[in-house]
Amino acid sequence: MSAVRVAIHGDGQLGRAVAALLRERDGVTVDGPVARPERGALLRSGADLVVIATTTLLADVAADIEAAVTAGSNVIVSAEESSFPWAVDRELARRLDALARERGVTILGGGVNPGFLFDAFVLTLLGTTAEPVTLTVRRTVDLSRFGTVVLGRLGIGFPADEFAAGVANGSILGHAGFPQSMEIVAHALGLAVDRIDKRIEPLLTPHPVPLDQRPVAAGHSAGVHQIYTAIVAGRPWYTAHFTGHVDMAGAGLSARDEISVHGEHTDMTCTIQPGIGAQRGSAAMVANSVRRVLAAGPGWVTVADLPPAHP
Repeated sequence: MSAVRVAIHGDGQLGRAVAALLRERDGVTVDGPVARPERGALLRSGADLVVIATTTLLADVAADIEAAVTAGSNVIVSAEESSFPWAVDRELARRLDALARERGVTILGGGVNPGFLFDAFVLTLLGTTAEPVTLTVRRTVDLSRFGTVVLGRLGIGFPADEFAAGVANGSILGHAGFPQSMEIVAHALGLAVDRIDKRIEPLLTPHPVPLDQRPVAAGHSAGVHQIYTAIVAGRPWYTAHFTGHVDMAGAGLSARDEISVHGEHTDMTCTIQPGIGAQRGSAAMVANSVRRVLAAGPGWVTVADLPPAHP
């Protein structure tokens, strides 16, 4: 494949890490990363591919996606909701998909979660089954290296009442993207999800955690536990557990990923220990997706539509 020009919007941890990885590769030139105020020229640059590594919600990145696609660029978006946008805003997803097809480019949302562990890897494991199954995925992650803004969005550093209020008003999301991963898997299997139940709870620390970017007082949330359950045909089909903490040792936790698949003739569990690194794993998935996105057909695709990512 000829030389590729990649432009990166988002100068946070992820954008900088992706840029560093791509600059080590032959045949790739990198513009950026740039912060939001400087994004206009970059999004309109017509680069072969634009990486948008900024935030979580589809609504917050839709205009940037549209600008890059209009300029003729393929796009990879880290926003968790972008991995299956039809579950968030069907009309917006249809419009941007149509625009990408018109321009002959591809849009992909993804990283590690969603983008690999809760969807692409699950589908790979399901290739060894030939019967209806139920799924359980558990992920435990060290959050201590995330930045202040991300930690606040995850729900770190709040007393229990403020945590509950933040969940209610949407300012605390925990880790996002579980409904999107579930819909990717369901769509690939031809299943219809009735609904997705969710619960998010704070993990309160009995002692202070002197975290540089966001110190946590005793009695405040040093971690978060989430459970999402997708209901299919009136029964639980896919359950996702996520536990994140900024003081893993103090909480008696260790990084770990686990996927369990159960059916009448299937009973298997795949464990990854110490688990896929949240930051390095996400950066690698984005960098390793550049070539497969450039080779994909036009439109908004999911990881279920693409071959596995690799260096």
